[in-house]
Amino acid sequence: MIQVGALPRGRRSPRWFAAVVLLSLLAAACGSASARPLTGVTTEIEKELGFGTREYGLTDAQWTIAVESVQEAIASCMADAGFEYIPADVDAVELAMQAVRTEPGVDRVAYKEEWGYGVTTRFDNRPKEIELGPQNIAIYNSLSPADQVAYDRTLYGDDPDATFSFHFDEEDFGPTGGCTRQAIDASFSDEQLDPNFVNPKDLYLEKDGRVTEAELNWADCMGEAGYDYEDQDEIIEELGDRLDELLAGDDPESLPPARAQALADLQAEEIAVSLVDVDCQIRFTDDVIREVEIELFGKVVSG
Repeated sequence: MIQVGALPRGRRSPRWFAAVVLLSLLAAACGSASARPLTGVTTEIEKELGFGTREYGLTDAQWTIAVESVQEAIASCMADAGFEYIPADVDAVELAMQAVRTEPGVDRVAYKEEWGYGVTTRFDNRPKEIELGPQNIAIYNSLSPADQVAYDRTLYGDDPDATFSFHFDEEDFGPTGGCTRQAIDASFSDEQLDPNFVNPKDLYLEKDGRVTEAELNWADCMGEAGYDYEDQDEIIEELGDRLDELLAGDDPESLPPARAQALADLQAEEIAVSLVDVDCQIRFTDDVIREVEIELFGKVVSG
């Protein structure tokens, strides 16, 4: 059967960069050139703002077009390489993105208690499984071992876990490769593909003093518990780096006793910091961000 590894880690731009690039990024979101223009504004508020509230500043209509464009281009690229790939539909991609660091039927706090952020604690990859779907998994499983290796490399490049859905959700396509990256390049603008791109929705939120104060309160809350971080992405990146160093490419299920214990200790650290994080969010940021989002965008838009 097809093997899927741990969730890949996205890299996002630090907050301090957001203010520097505000004007240029808002201009990019309003109408930069791309291989396949993403058009279709869905609400009066989005028309006024000039961007949508989904990933990469897309409206719902633009988001749908982007997904369909990428999936069709992946299938075409794979066919050119001699492989069959059936495009994932919009619903499948949506479900795959909803599975990033979450589990259906498990609430946020319960997820943290079990898996933390899912960085060192989970070695499945539900977003990949969902995006591939049973149809592509069956195609993959019908191939010889050598052809499976070639299929993975053709579809994903160097990293077989760098899927479109995961990195679309993370707003960081940098780790993607193969036909997936080729399709992304044909479907998104140069500005959106820039490693320093920040969603204009996030920039608007960052401009509100209430959000800035709430985030500072979050950082103080984390600091009181002994954690010195600017944001959650920094925590996830640090955990991922430590995991990479510990595993050194080895199977986490087959580590010798000392390293297996080190992994267990790291997993316990992850769960502990994630529980402090979610508590600080509930106490200081959740309600504020929800209130500001409704004022700015007419609805709650954060995950």
